[in-house]
Amino acid sequence: MVSKASVLDVSRTNRALVLRHVLSADDMSRGSIGQATGLSAGSVAKLVNDLIAENILIEAGHQDSEGGRRRAILAVNPSGAIQFGADISENRIMVDAFDLTMTRIARRQRTIAGRSISPDEAIAYIREAVGELLDEVGGSESQVLGLGLGVPGIVEYPLNDAGQSVIHASVLGWQNVTFQDLEDQLGFPVLVDNGAKTTTQAEGWYGSAKGAQHAILVLIGDSVGAGIITNGQLYRGSSSSAGEWGHTKLSTDGPRCSCGSWGCVETFVGASAVLERWDDHDRNWFGNETAGVEALLDSWSAVDERAVETLHDVVKHLGLALSNLINLFNPQKIIIGGWFGERIADLFLEELSVSTRRYSLKQPGDEATLERSTLGQDAATLGAATLPLDRFIESGWPQVNA
Repeated sequence: MVSKASVLDVSRTNRALVLRHVLSADDMSRGSIGQATGLSAGSVAKLVNDLIAENILIEAGHQDSEGGRRRAILAVNPSGAIQFGADISENRIMVDAFDLTMTRIARRQRTIAGRSISPDEAIAYIREAVGELLDEVGGSESQVLGLGLGVPGIVEYPLNDAGQSVIHASVLGWQNVTFQDLEDQLGFPVLVDNGAKTTTQAEGWYGSAKGAQHAILVLIGDSVGAGIITNGQLYRGSSSSAGEWGHTKLSTDGPRCSCGSWGCVETFVGASAVLERWDDHDRNWFGNETAGVEALLDSWSAVDERAVETLHDVVKHLGLALSNLINLFNPQKIIIGGWFGERIADLFLEELSVSTRRYSLKQPGDEATLERSTLGQDAATLGAATLPLDRFIESGWPQVNA
């Protein structure tokens, strides 16, 4: 027997509907909210008044009128709440504070030397950074919606028996890691997801994938991953491990991968693998891959034969790997991101498009476009910060931990 939705359920749903609209719209009025959401004028008026009382919305002037009562213009109150977005990659931790309009208002970051950081060290740094950021922006814990955290690995869903997300990040040597201690220490929610998925959410809300129903973001750094948007929603799979595109295979007898298998996409287009093929162990770029990539690109600019051949090989294999995504998912667009991916897109986007179409089925290959990420490296923390914002939209203010 299907139970009827309670008044509270309906109210929460309508509140979320209004909040999603106002947080993504430009200047608005109560009337425009009603038109966009389909809610009655009375419902909109009550919900808007409640959000003004919560300090989430403010009246920011009035619209000119040819007659009758002037309509109040509503806007999101930037100081109504604070959310934190943190991202852990193979070479750095970044923690940003955002106001309610998702404008970054402060940042802290730390370099990870040699991809070596323990979960306890990461927790200690993030906790310290959050305290410094709160002091810098003059905020209080009562204003905080939570902290979203992107990590480079698989984040298991559903949650474990203790209600925690479990992280497996082989690039950092992490297995069965949780961040419950961080949530306990901060006193507000910590929401964890795979970094490619959080970055894809940022691109879907604010960047290159905004408005796209079918899009894929590929992130290429030292490791390689992807986020998939289908029917306008982030695709997760049964336990949220979908998007491990870097560990799909281009060869059964290719190079050995950090995952323990052979011939993964990551072993052909990941920065460390590319540098190893180019430099042939002449120099050790471990932990300093960004400098290594710039050295490779400098040699390519000087028409060094080995560098030209190496990057030609990258474009060829990346095109092949992207064609597999096109043939499987039929996206409208593929967005190239990640610190190494953005450099590839800056210099070789046209060649990469040709290579991708060469290996794709003609119809989906001709339909899909390749684009460079418009958000760049800021997408990682921005996407992470959407996790507590999304939770706030659906559930309201978080409960303060006892």
